[in-house]
Amino acid sequence: MKIDRANNWWSAIADAIEEGYIAIDEQDQIVGYNKSALKTLQISETRLEDPDFWQSHLMTPFAEIAARKEVVQGLEIRLKQPDGCYAWLRLNGKPLIKDNTTGYIITFTDITNWKNIDESNNTLINALDESQRVFKSVFDYSPTGIGLISPEISWLDVNESLAATLGYSPAELKGSEVFRLIHPDDKEEARAQIRMLTDGIMNTYRAERRYLHKKGHYIWVFLAASKMLGTDGTFRFFIVQMLDVSEAKKLITEAHKKNIVLHATSVDLQQKIRQLQEFNSIIAHNLRGPATALMDSTELLGDVFDEKIRRTMLEHMKTAAASILGTLNDLKEMIDLQVNKQNFFTRCELEPMIRQVWKLLSPQIEEKDAHLSLNLSVPVINYVKVYLENILFNLINNAITYTRSDVVPEIKIATWNEDDNVVLMVQDNGIGIDLSKHQEQLFRYKKMFHRGYGSNGVGLFKIRNQIRTFGGNIEVKSESGRGSSFYVYFNNRVYTLQQDE
Repeated sequence: MKIDRANNWWSAIADAIEEGYIAIDEQDQIVGYNKSALKTLQISETRLEDPDFWQSHLMTPFAEIAARKEVVQGLEIRLKQPDGCYAWLRLNGKPLIKDNTTGYIITFTDITNWKNIDESNNTLINALDESQRVFKSVFDYSPTGIGLISPEISWLDVNESLAATLGYSPAELKGSEVFRLIHPDDKEEARAQIRMLTDGIMNTYRAERRYLHKKGHYIWVFLAASKMLGTDGTFRFFIVQMLDVSEAKKLITEAHKKNIVLHATSVDLQQKIRQLQEFNSIIAHNLRGPATALMDSTELLGDVFDEKIRRTMLEHMKTAAASILGTLNDLKEMIDLQVNKQNFFTRCELEPMIRQVWKLLSPQIEEKDAHLSLNLSVPVINYVKVYLENILFNLINNAITYTRSDVVPEIKIATWNEDDNVVLMVQDNGIGIDLSKHQEQLFRYKKMFHRGYGSNGVGLFKIRNQIRTFGGNIEVKSESGRGSSFYVYFNNRVYTLQQDE
């Protein structure tokens, strides 16, 4: 310090304080500060010690507070810094009295990150509130009939339009069996479509079907059905949109019928619900791995006394914490982009992402002495970053988990172009899967083929849905006892369409 030399220890003490401070005398001249103040304000010692600097635009909020020489606590100000960016500071101020003179000291802390987190949380809350308000408004006032159906296939709730279509009041339909009103010839098809929704074979279906009107005659309706999952991935209820097309089937041409179908599906409830499902799934699945690794390392750290091992464990903990923070930041970015209706595809460099996942899984890798080889003919993929990280994490984690005890685990990751697709392959020499038995069940929800590995059977189900959301696909080649190869096809045309929009 150039100004305060009164105490040889004072400068060291001041610089050790994380909170920035600036002290002035009775002539409003700076007589003391610390390095935290310089760092927070992004200025040099020379600049701060300039007598004219106190009156500069940057220091105006400080000068105004100091001039009043009043006690200030917890004052938050927004400050434009030399680099042009804005920072939020929380200030405290107090007079300094020495003999017969009165100076002033201002202490301050950078709270920009906390402000950003608050704004992000508010954005998320507002987005969810808005989504709920939109859903309720559409449900209550839509001219299209909308109903919620329980897993037991009874009406949980219906809007006025759906009830009126069938000649009932909402109260008369709630709790009643859905199949009671379906034409006998249409029930088998209806049951088959519901089973496919429940089993995850498809996410939505559309159909024309006959329903019994309260007056005793059958009417034709066009309906679109999808399912709603809870935040834990479990099935909650079906959502059905319904429109009476009886007159249309009698009077209009095929082109007019297509226009009615378009009108019936114009309210895009399924897309909004699917976005919420995917967001909740990523939070539940992506954060679990690093959080578990962090918890395990925390529990073991107290029993480890070897300094080298402790440093290694701390590095693993730091990596896990960074991964958690990175996932949260990516989710924030995804929500911001969706709220702002911006294109949320980005250039994803594969090798750093793969290395990060590999590092995150280092405890299992070191235990099994697993080896990784890369052949990335396509080093960059345009995709949603948080989705791609989730896909890589699940495939690599599975490759390391389902290994054989008699061979060294070898994981190979490769990419190449194939027609309109970029293909990502994750190959292992593990225990493999008997596809003759499990081919149809492989990507279904909570289906497990190997016991004793701590799997919950959700990972492949989730990543297939994420891949298909953007026009891609995933396939597998595997043989029991000889390993598995997963092939992810990323559709380039989807990204081109995103750019054109």
